[in-house]
Amino acid sequence: MKRIFLFFTGLSFCIFSQTQIFFQITKNLVEKADLFLIFKVEKNDFSDRMVETLSKDLKFSGYFNVEGVKFTDNIEKEMKGMVTQIIIIGEQKGEILNIKVEDGLEKNLLFENSYKLLKDPRELAHLICDDIVERLTGKRGIARSKILFTSDKTEKKQIYMIDYDGYNLKQLTNVDYLVNFPRYFEGNKILFVSYENGWPKISKMDVSSGKIETFIAYPGLNACVSPCKKTREIALVLSASGDPEIYLFDFDGKIKKRLTYNKKIDSSPSFSPDGKSIAFVSDRDGKPQIYIMDRDGYGVRRISYISGYCTSPVFSPDGNFIAYIYSEGSVFALAIYDVNTKKTKTFSGLNCEEISWAPDSRHIVYSKIEKKQSLIIIDIFTGETRTLISGNFNCFSPNWFSFE
Repeated sequence: MKRIFLFFTGLSFCIFSQTQIFFQITKNLVEKADLFLIFKVEKNDFSDRMVETLSKDLKFSGYFNVEGVKFTDNIEKEMKGMVTQIIIIGEQKGEILNIKVEDGLEKNLLFENSYKLLKDPRELAHLICDDIVERLTGKRGIARSKILFTSDKTEKKQIYMIDYDGYNLKQLTNVDYLVNFPRYFEGNKILFVSYENGWPKISKMDVSSGKIETFIAYPGLNACVSPCKKTREIALVLSASGDPEIYLFDFDGKIKKRLTYNKKIDSSPSFSPDGKSIAFVSDRDGKPQIYIMDRDGYGVRRISYISGYCTSPVFSPDGNFIAYIYSEGSVFALAIYDVNTKKTKTFSGLNCEEISWAPDSRHIVYSKIEKKQSLIIIDIFTGETRTLISGNFNCFSPNWFSFE
């Protein structure tokens, strides 16, 4: 017996049937479901761009193979004899677009929702895709997510923001001093390392207004900021005591506790999403390796044993994985440590550095080391990659996020 779940979103009504499709696209996260899109809409530039974007969004999600798209005046006729696992049907009535997702094999309704037409067809497509992905997989969609990064596109390093699919590139800073390592903070605010006045401090910027202010500025090094929304705390590296050590701050920028006490270097902290653990890098055993400690600084344990050089750990948003960079000969590769099984999966030959997880805990963006550094996205379950941005300029220090 199938279970039917009902969801109410505003004035819209959503239906989700737990069928074989749900199990197929979530059981091993490698196998994809085939789908076809059928749309009965007013054919114009808006609908063309919306459907094209939706098709790409569904493909980029990693869960689906898009077999084709059809515009029609007769939906029932097009569906007759169609053999595919999922059929997405869009029908426009005035300023409303009704979306249905059907199981093409069992002929069950998986999802239904109505959307008001927006000014931006890409924004509408992103919204629809994220709703479909979340209802069918239980995982958060990434179509409306964005990526912060640093680039020398204007010959001096500035912070930029771009949509997850490579559209809407926007320069956020235009300053005469060095800036780097942007991180999403909360609301419309981001944090980054600023070398204003010649030394590294943490600055806070309101993306909406462009206002920049100093947030944390202790003598020496201020770097490697990692916010945790759950506990409203920040892990940060300071060198005020002499050696780089990891400290715990609150969201107001005040120190709560020093977490590490070691004559070696402790750096690159990354909070787990539940705020209970922090992954970090330390050379306390002679070479840089990845460790985890409790949020109070106790319970330190090493997790990396695959290379003599491991760095840049980042917890996945669901807390199930820690990604990090390791050296393999003369190049750098990607490792994924499973927190639950304690097993490590590796991706060789990427020549990568500076990584960040997508909100879906499935994709990672990294800076590829080459003549001009580009940003590449990889699906950790299928190994598929796509280029986010590249050109005659360098892109590095990415941070993938969704506005709250």
